[in-house]
Amino acid sequence: LGGEVETKKPVTNFNLGMKHISNLLIKYMVVVCIIVVIIDGVIKKNINEAILFALSVAVGITPSMLPMIVNVNLTKGSRSLAKKKTLVKKIESIQNLGAIDILCTDKTGTLTENKIILQKYIDAQGKENNSILEYAYLNSYYSTGIKNLVDKAILAYAIENKLTTLEEKYEKIDEIPFDYTRKKETIIVKKKEQYRVITKGALEEILSCCTKIKLGTKITDIDQNLKKVIEEKAKELANDGMQVIALSEKKEYSKENQTKDIESNMIFIGFVGFLDPAKKEVKNTLTKLSKIGIHTKILTGDNPYATKNICNLVGLNGNDILLGSDIDTMSDEELSKKIEKIDVFARMNPLQKERIVSLYKKNGHVVGYMGDGVNDAPSLNTADVGISVNTASSIAKEASDIIILKQSLKVVYDGVIEGRKVYGNIIKYMKMALSADFGDVFSIMIASIFFPFLPLLPIQMLIQDFIYDFSQIGIPYDNVDEEFLRNPKKWDTKGISRFMKVMGITSSLIDVISFIIFWYFLGFNTINKASYFQTAWFVTCLVTELMIIFNVRTAKKPFIESNASPELNNLTLFSLVLTIFTPIFLHKVESFHFEILPPIFYFYLLILVLFYFLIVSIIKKIYIKKYQEWL
Repeated sequence: LGGEVETKKPVTNFNLGMKHISNLLIKYMVVVCIIVVIIDGVIKKNINEAILFALSVAVGITPSMLPMIVNVNLTKGSRSLAKKKTLVKKIESIQNLGAIDILCTDKTGTLTENKIILQKYIDAQGKENNSILEYAYLNSYYSTGIKNLVDKAILAYAIENKLTTLEEKYEKIDEIPFDYTRKKETIIVKKKEQYRVITKGALEEILSCCTKIKLGTKITDIDQNLKKVIEEKAKELANDGMQVIALSEKKEYSKENQTKDIESNMIFIGFVGFLDPAKKEVKNTLTKLSKIGIHTKILTGDNPYATKNICNLVGLNGNDILLGSDIDTMSDEELSKKIEKIDVFARMNPLQKERIVSLYKKNGHVVGYMGDGVNDAPSLNTADVGISVNTASSIAKEASDIIILKQSLKVVYDGVIEGRKVYGNIIKYMKMALSADFGDVFSIMIASIFFPFLPLLPIQMLIQDFIYDFSQIGIPYDNVDEEFLRNPKKWDTKGISRFMKVMGITSSLIDVISFIIFWYFLGFNTINKASYFQTAWFVTCLVTELMIIFNVRTAKKPFIESNASPELNNLTLFSLVLTIFTPIFLHKVESFHFEILPPIFYFYLLILVLFYFLIVSIIKKIYIKKYQEWL
């Protein structure tokens, strides 16, 4: 198991998304730069200027604020989750949490209160028998290592019923600890000269090692009819929502015996039954998770009957359960199809759980796994998001990405919503910045073909980029529409690329109209007037991009149905003022080539902004109708 935990964390949805985005940016940057060099260098025969301009274009088309926006978003998300009893170990896991559409978890502590109470100690005939309670107590008391919930419940019941002096009569001789392959635990004790081997565990495992059965005071051979009676009695308890643990014993022991010999030819003596009630709020939380596109899958080591009872009680489909033994007989191809229809898996060992998580990922799902035991570590490591609780084993916490301070699906739900907000604001910036930058560069290439001068100088382009990026600092603090939060969000480079082209070309359309106005209506059409043309486009380009932020940030009608946060509003307004006054303040600095524009320019600017806003609103409506998405 340790080898599983130490393996490198598999590539997650976030890692893949950022890798694809980086590749997309590099591809567009290289293509655009080559085109700029060809157009400006070969056609105009000015290679030196073309190379310098291409480098500026490379800087301009790259969203330089991307690392900052991503990290600020993730950090803000981490702080918000901390207030909701969630600690983030790996900061990128916040976005992964927002992307999950499958949540795998155990039922104990998640669906139930995780406070099991011993309810029954009965023999195979269903009669209460104190000797069975004594056997259970001795086994739990003398077992070493971390006490599990069953052991704790037995010991607590024994203290309450004053059985704690029982161990004084016995001496511990040996032990075979519990493991997930055998699914049982054995201790060997000695009273005077009489040995006693006591085994407790899963019913099927205990029955497989028993050849006799104790009925009242008589010991008789066990047959198939008696086994059926035992299984029916256990099923009856499980259907009442109980977790059933079986017990067996024998009095023959030799130190030379191997493990398989010690746990063989035993006498079946009865059951202990435990009740772990369902949490009151869990049904409502599962419904809320379902409404935001997350399918909850139960992966438990418990028996299928008790699991069915609890799952049906909280609104999950517990009628169709896949067992660990069934899973082992299926190929990956068969199991991949089967798991899409199954919500509940019972009698699972750690490697079977990890296999299910891996196959869900191979099926294209983003998987979250919630667990707290040593046996959960492989699955926690394999999942896109490993979620553990603060009281979990150290190995489970080490394998996790997120640690919650309260074992509750409500805390996970809050984390998912926060993760989607983080993704929403990251994707806003990327789509805004990429479409704006792509549109600018596309416009520059068009202008380079028809005009005897560059529409924007490299130094002006860098200042423009700085002001626009400054306005984007408020994006991590922006509001996210409720509708956006309803579905899992995976990185989609095709969607980003498509949005960039559509909105970039729309932006260029406005730029071309601007160029016509500057050239024909304002008379900025000679080499001597180049600086006026460049200043006019510097202002126009920035103002239109700043105003269009409000249309791009939401699929709804801006200002009417969806409002930006105060932080984004204030920074955008400040950047707008900065845009208007930068050429005025810097027009005397010759290297910037800025001019003071005539008043009539601002009239045309207002018309262009309003027209751009109208065009984007129309394009947005068509885009959403065709692609069923905006952000």
